[in-house]
Amino acid sequence: MKFLYAIALGAATALGATLIHQTLPPFGVALGIFTTYVMIWWVGRYCGKRRYRVFALAAWFFVIARAGSFGAGQELLIQGDNAGSALLTLGFFAGVAALFRKL
Repeated sequence: MKFLYAIALGAATALGATLIHQTLPPFGVALGIFTTYVMIWWVGRYCGKRRYRVFALAAWFFVIARAGSFGAGQELLIQGDNAGSALLTLGFFAGVAALFRKL
């Protein structure tokens, strides 16, 4: 059950970061990155093991990678501009930092 919870929370966090990163240009990206860090840290804190953080980060990365690639109608949710690149790189680094933080 905790496995599914970690996957769902990681995917929901990525969806929220994807939708908010273009609003209010520097603040939307910062909010998405900060939320990524806090939620992945919180998954490990709530579930009690680091492996659930790994599952949440994997789900986050899967959703972000899918949103950053072309869809069936050639649409992009995360574009290759400054905000999109910052979300992809800094968001992943924030997730890895939350992964290695002590429980």
